[in-house]
Amino acid sequence: MASAGLFDQFDDESFALQLQLQETEAQRELQSGKWPEDRPPDSVLAFDDFQAKLKKAILLVEDLKLAHSIAETVDSDAAAIEVSRVPETQSVQDQQSVLSLNEDENLPSQEVTDLPEMSPFEAENVIGATEASTSSMESSNNVAGLSADYALRQRAVPEHLPKLKLEYSICGEAVHPHATVRLACNDMYCKPCLKSFFLRVAQDESLFPPKCHRQLIDISTIKADFSIDELTAYRTAELEFTSTDRVYYANPECTKFIPMSQRTADCAYYGVCWGETCMYCKARAYDRGCPPDKSKQSLIEFANEQGWISCFGCGEMVFRYEGCDHMTCRCGTEFCYRYGTKWKECQCGDWVPELLDRRAQQIVDREARRPLVPTIRQQRVVAIAREV
Repeated sequence: MASAGLFDQFDDESFALQLQLQETEAQRELQSGKWPEDRPPDSVLAFDDFQAKLKKAILLVEDLKLAHSIAETVDSDAAAIEVSRVPETQSVQDQQSVLSLNEDENLPSQEVTDLPEMSPFEAENVIGATEASTSSMESSNNVAGLSADYALRQRAVPEHLPKLKLEYSICGEAVHPHATVRLACNDMYCKPCLKSFFLRVAQDESLFPPKCHRQLIDISTIKADFSIDELTAYRTAELEFTSTDRVYYANPECTKFIPMSQRTADCAYYGVCWGETCMYCKARAYDRGCPPDKSKQSLIEFANEQGWISCFGCGEMVFRYEGCDHMTCRCGTEFCYRYGTKWKECQCGDWVPELLDRRAQQIVDREARRPLVPTIRQQRVVAIAREV
């Protein structure tokens, strides 16, 4: 067979990949030890990642082998298929002509089926690919004659096919469709941009959870493009951002988040610095109890004077400049700003009158194209306050 060498190459690659997969499975069976389910060691993560890539590569080789086999079969039998199809097509057309004459109808057109509608973009690429393929086959026939085999022409076609790329508004780069991801909101992202977005989310809590058009983006859509360190960093940030009881290492030079798995009732342990943080005062743990923290006490007194509220979920201070009493902390806790209790468990209204009036004034001044007469401005403020 003309392309037997090509299929031998696929078999060799598949066999080599299978051997590598068997070797990793044997090495995995030799691993021993126990570890928390949510924190496997790096060696286990590395083996799992390598095995997944090997399995993906094996499937790719098998798919390539099948695709080339189908293409070669179609190529070698194309003439015979066309010869056998002509009588059948002619028979169908003759039958339709006879039926039309018997019913005194006009003869049917030669078009048996209608092609589905295409967008201009799809049509342009289909036409371009067809012309390139035809040009390639004609040139190969001129050089090697009609007996030029499938393998030679197959290598020549990609050189003439158009480079199909799409330009994305996020980065402005032109990328191939296979390097893109379609999200639940039907938006298309190139993989480098989506990965970069997830890495920014891990550094900026205001972007968490990652969304597009208010729909959550699952990390599984881009997980395969992450390195082990990048995925670990995102998972760590995810634990921190979803925690309602945050504890950080008390060392000012570190201040890393300590997950629930590294806490006890009294202390939180940070495995990197091997330090302990008191669960009560959030300072360094001492054997003789919590020492008085003058700076923290002065901060609490100042916050009380300013009317700040401490979030009962994470303990962070929250200051409201404008808006209603419904507050949502960065940790996700919802509470009433007036009483500091869980939202909807208080008896107060949604708005403080003076803050509502201040917000209405801001809206009126923002929408006014020129300075308003005081009486008209006040009328609009009252109307906006009712709408808000």
